[in-house]
Amino acid sequence: MEIGPIFRSMARNKIGVSLLLVEVGVTLAIVLNCAGMVFTQAKRLQRETGLDEGNIMIIQQRPFGAAYEEVSSRMQIINRDLSVIRAQPGVVSASVIEPLPLQGGGSSSITRPLGKTAKEGVRTPIYLSDIHFIETLGLELVAGRNFVPEDIPTDSGPAPINIIVTQDLADALFPNGNALGQPLNTGSEEYPDTIVGIVKHMFTPYGGSEMETRIVFFPTGNGDSGYITYLVRAEPKSYNALFTSLPDLILNQQPDRVVQTRTMHEIKIGGLLMERMMVKILLAVIVLLLFITGIGLAGMTAFAVARRTKQIGIRRALGAQKIDILRYFLLENAMVLGAGMVLGLAGGLLLNRLLVTAADVEPLPVSIITGCIATLVTSGLVATLLPALRSTRIEPAIATRTV
Repeated sequence: MEIGPIFRSMARNKIGVSLLLVEVGVTLAIVLNCAGMVFTQAKRLQRETGLDEGNIMIIQQRPFGAAYEEVSSRMQIINRDLSVIRAQPGVVSASVIEPLPLQGGGSSSITRPLGKTAKEGVRTPIYLSDIHFIETLGLELVAGRNFVPEDIPTDSGPAPINIIVTQDLADALFPNGNALGQPLNTGSEEYPDTIVGIVKHMFTPYGGSEMETRIVFFPTGNGDSGYITYLVRAEPKSYNALFTSLPDLILNQQPDRVVQTRTMHEIKIGGLLMERMMVKILLAVIVLLLFITGIGLAGMTAFAVARRTKQIGIRRALGAQKIDILRYFLLENAMVLGAGMVLGLAGGLLLNRLLVTAADVEPLPVSIITGCIATLVTSGLVATLLPALRSTRIEPAIATRTV
């Protein structure tokens, strides 16, 4: 067996072998954690949003006419638009909601039970919505009730408000499960807000933290911002026709505006853009590291073949077959790969533990570890194969040329 000669050969090239061991180890450690982060980001991209996103369209408008200068006039136009939209065949519901669901980021605050300190509260994304938002988004009400017209504030001053929260926020604030009807401090201890409804689940991109599903909805009157945005949920068979016809329909009601229609899928792509970019960057890093390591292994094999030309010729003259020469170099690189991967696996698991503690990264699953090791072994052996095959073409006569 060639293991003894291989060890002695490596001992004569300590620096080169050590550098290659470190390269393999660092590559595996980084590839493991890059793959782990890709796995985490991929799960975020596939995360259940709780919305009927495939059947929701967004109609965004930028008004410029004099009719929009007064808030009361804007509200009349918006209410008229929504009434006309809801009356169209195939429309399930329509609402005004700010900010857009799935757009990424938005407004947030610290929400806590009345009487608790800020440290005992949780950060929550905030949505301002009308009384139709649950049906428009396709959310599931699991406790309490929806907003009613009486919940809409009638003036801009501070006042107690009825709110709706997601189940995750209710559980975070009230672990014992008695959230419905509880008063909350969402910014004012003097004017507490009361939970009147709980929806099962909603996800909004917000940097990867737990707050992404801990959401609070405040009732609001329609439209006092620069843009006016309608969310429209349609029946699947009517979606395409309504996507085309609704912009013209609302322009006919009031022409002084620029209207753009978008799908919820477009909004989601924008909201998760950083995650998509992160996946692409990490995959590029993985490919680059595997390529560099493969070059290193191929270079070591090519150098070994060039240095051992006479030795190979002598072995061939003594009866060694081509497969014996090929096996020798593949085994040599397999030993380097194996030793380097032991170091890399230890370093990768330690790095992953640090990332789990310091960032929103999941522990490495066994499938990721196995896949990365198999990929590195395969790429390493493939990189070794070409120079190793070159060694099998050395003829026995080469041994006599320098004797």
